Amino acid sequence: MTTDGRAWLADYRNRLDELRERAARVQLEITTLTATVTSRDGAVSATVDHTGALSGLSFGPAAESVPRERLGMLVVQATADAAAEVARRAARALDPLLDR
Repeated sequence: MTTDGRAWLADYRNRLDELRERAARVQLEITTLTATVTSRDGAVSATVDHTGALSGLSFGPAAESVPRERLGMLVVQATADAAAEVARRAARALDPLLDR
């Protein structure tokens, strides 16, 4: 192998190592993501984890006067909004890997 070939291979390996390190950092960042969304009226707060799964739910004082059917809709909407926020953050976390 020529000197140029060795230099190219060493540079290639360095770039792969850097990419692996960035990927590990991104993976850690994504797996620790959470988001909490509170309904406009403050009746419901929903927290989701990095998978979009509901990991926390709380009801504010406004929940006392909200009909159950509406309260259920608020839970679903807050959970969906929090999952969308986690997805946005995860996409932004991928930027260093995708050179966007």
